[in-house]
Order: sequence, then structure tokens, then C-alpha cells
Amino acid sequence: MNKPVRLPETLPADFDLNAVQWMKIGGGPEFDYPIDYAYTVPSADVVAGRVEFLVKWAPNAYCHYHRHLGETTVTILQGEQHIHEEGPLETVHKIRQAGFTGRLPDGEMHMEHAGKDGMIILFSIHAPDGRLFDLLDRQGNTLLTVTIEDVVERRLGEAA
Repeated sequence: MNKPVRLPETLPADFDLNAVQWMKIGGGPEFDYPIDYAYTVPSADVVAGRVEFLVKWAPNAYCHYHRHLGETTVTILQGEQHIHEEGPLETVHKIRQAGFTGRLPDGEMHMEHAGKDGMIILFSIHAPDGRLFDLLDRQGNTLLTVTIEDVVERRLGEAA
């Protein structure tokens, strides 16, 4: 992750990636994969149901198995994203490189992890009801529904 990160113009003009306060999320013994990521929220409008947040993964680390609940656009700013999409009859493994931008289908269950150099992704989500995604167990049961207020008010994780 030695290349400079080019930030999208949608972020506030005064946003400084080097000065943000990251909220670190880890996994416990109940997870059989290494969870190590952190997030920060550069812009949000809770009333309109819109949020942009950056997520930074440690090398080869995962986030929780999850399902997106709002319109989600991802932009990979740095590193390599491995995404495992779960369908009723297949699992697809995709590798996305820095520079990729795309929309994620609502309701898609997937697991993602960083490549050997880690990664940074910008998520832009429109969730009119405030629900961003469900964190899931391996059977697809909801462990926690994460809301815009959760990420804006920094209720998840610990200051890094």
C-alpha cells in the first residue's frame, strides 16, 4: 500500500485521509476467519439516509460476512478486494483492483477480504430507512443490523 490514495471528488474538500480518526473492528473467537478493519465517516446526512464511509483492511484480513440493505456504490481506492458472493446455487470469487467502481445488488450476501497489501474502500450508501447492512453468521442469520447512526455516532469498534 505504498501508492498514494486518490480520493474521489464526492468527499468534502477539506477531507484529509492522514488525519482521520479510525474506528477499529476486530473479531472474536466465535469467528473462524481473521477480522481486522477500521472505518471513518467523511460525510453523512442521517435524515436523507445517505452516508459515505471509508473502510481500511489489514493485509489478508476480512470483514464480517454481511448483506447490504441500501443502494451501495463501492470505489476501491487502494489495494485489492477479494469478494465471495453467496447465491443459492453458487459462490463466486471476484478480485477487484484499485480504481474499480460499481454498485452492489441490494440483499446480496457476501464475504470480502483484502489482498496481501491491505485495502481501502469508499462506500457510498443510500438507505432511506437508515439500515446499512446486516452482519451475519455462517448460516445467514442476522447477528446485528448496522445503521447510519451507528457509524456516524461511532458506536461500533474502538478508536484506533
